[in-house]
Amino acid sequence: MKQPTPEHSTHTNQDPNSHLRNPSSVFIFALIISLFIGARVWRLTASCLWFDEIFSVHAAGYEWCRLLSFVAADVIHPPLFYALLKVWIAIGGESLLWLRLFPALISIAVVVPFFLLCRELNMRAAEIKLALLLLAVNGYLIKYAQEVRMYSLLLFFSVCSLWLFVRFSKAPARAKKHLLVLSAINLLLVYTHYYGWLVVAAEAALLLYSQRDKLLDFFIAAALLLLAFSPWAYAVTSLSEPGDLRQNIGWVARPRLLDIAQLFTLLSEPFYFRQSSNEPLFYRWSVFAGFLLIGLPLVVLLWQRFRQRDREPGPVDTVKSLLVFFLAPLILAFLLSWLLPHSIWGTRHLIILAVPYSLLAAIAVHHLRSLWIKTTVLILLGCWLFVGGSGFLLRPVPNYVWCVWEQLGRQVAQQSAAQGPVSIYAFEDLVAYHLWFVLRNEEGEQFKIGVLKGVPGLPEDPAYFLPRGFNDVTTMDYLRLEEEETWIAFRDLGWDEERPPLKNLSGMGYQIEQVLEASAGGQRAFLVKISRK
Repeated sequence: MKQPTPEHSTHTNQDPNSHLRNPSSVFIFALIISLFIGARVWRLTASCLWFDEIFSVHAAGYEWCRLLSFVAADVIHPPLFYALLKVWIAIGGESLLWLRLFPALISIAVVVPFFLLCRELNMRAAEIKLALLLLAVNGYLIKYAQEVRMYSLLLFFSVCSLWLFVRFSKAPARAKKHLLVLSAINLLLVYTHYYGWLVVAAEAALLLYSQRDKLLDFFIAAALLLLAFSPWAYAVTSLSEPGDLRQNIGWVARPRLLDIAQLFTLLSEPFYFRQSSNEPLFYRWSVFAGFLLIGLPLVVLLWQRFRQRDREPGPVDTVKSLLVFFLAPLILAFLLSWLLPHSIWGTRHLIILAVPYSLLAAIAVHHLRSLWIKTTVLILLGCWLFVGGSGFLLRPVPNYVWCVWEQLGRQVAQQSAAQGPVSIYAFEDLVAYHLWFVLRNEEGEQFKIGVLKGVPGLPEDPAYFLPRGFNDVTTMDYLRLEEEETWIAFRDLGWDEERPPLKNLSGMGYQIEQVLEASAGGQRAFLVKISRK
């Protein structure tokens, strides 16, 4: 039989708490955690709420029963995040800072189950530091830590689930308390996002591969989990129509191998993240850097593991467990996106892979056997982080086109303060929803927001549509517009009265009375007052 390699013995014999007794190690951990926190609160309120975040605040503003039915009608997300956000708003209100603090603090709290997971996996201090550093600077994670959506909560509960699962796998077969706590966390996980079920599936896959004696208990717990989830499944199916899911995700393309490569780059790239579709998904040179500094060490690690596959495993095979935690959800999401009627692929949902990926990357780098190669990789990795961090700090404060609707809407509100009801019509659900959100708290019924559909030459992004069961924004064909005086809202690259919608409205007998405009993100937003000739 082959003798265990040194790296294997360190994972099975090291005191998992030894790094907590070393002052220098504690200091380095403190610096990394400070960076972790600082990256998530940097420019936390630099941009306004965008469409999906508005939906979150909108949903949280309803009474409890209406909240559940409103979210169920949306089909694609369970209600836990919206319920917790409602409580958060009840405590501190709806200021932008308070709203953004909610996902940011949840994201920061991930550090706790991360350390607990590392302890259960018997990881070395150097590996934990590097993995935590990769998580701290990852732009993909920073983005979703600052978004008033459920993805930071999904990350938190997925890491809690993995930690408790490893505890359960190491516990004696008769110790059912670990499975009970794991099941409670998994219930919160699947009520946060449907991708939580992929985490449960990955845990079942690992048991099937390595600990079949515990598989029956786990399957019984999973069946009870499914039973506890069934009321929500019933609510969604009873409140939705057959075409609703197509409207939600019918526009999502089925993934290709290129999408997996893009996901690897997003999980590796430091600090940068795309906030607008006008920005690149990632820097091209990051593909090369990620492959060289993380991808190649991972390939080497997996090759070493393959060559040592006949050795006797330790109590917890760290690399094997992390591989299953990473690959099982990824493969399932890929296959289901091709097998189901509609693709369910989404890089934001695959945030559940971030921690297993970072831990694998850290192990791979530290297990490079050549000292000079490992030193070179760490130096280059440090340079990459420095360049990314510099760009993160020096990047101009963003000014996105959806934020200017708040500015323009406030201008109309000030002008119309002494007038009667004012109507504003947009040509996109996206624009109308933003204007409604800005003006919803104005006194009385002063503003009437609507959407004009069917204008030739004005395409609309199918990913954005008004919430179902929401009637505060009216929708009608543009040819039915009969207002003697109204405001219209649209965006374009520039002002052109020979292009829609101005040309169409001119043909209907409208003339321009006043123009309010603002530029952002390479586009110009217009609020135009028109009246009958």
